[in-house]
Amino acid sequence: MVDVNEALTRQVAALARLELSENEVKTFSSQLSQIIKYVEKLQEVDVKGVEPLSHPIDLPTPLRPDVVLASPTDLEGKPKVLQAAPEVLYDGFKVPPIL
Repeated sequence: MVDVNEALTRQVAALARLELSENEVKTFSSQLSQIIKYVEKLQEVDVKGVEPLSHPIDLPTPLRPDVVLASPTDLEGKPKVLQAAPEVLYDGFKVPPIL
């Protein structure tokens, strides 16, 4: 069993770059001790033969079929979405160069 004392709490706080007051060090020391005792208790549970779970109920992932739809076009055959573009270049949105 790990002995959680104030020195260990200060060391963990320093590693986490936390500044703790004396009251916080005392409070967190007792809380860390309780947490470690609980984790040690969990270590006693026999889990041999138990498969790990990602979800308690095995649910299939619902997938929908991919459907390709043509974009609505104007009378000239160009995509209607380009009507909202401030500038068009080669039947696409013209954007400023990023270099």
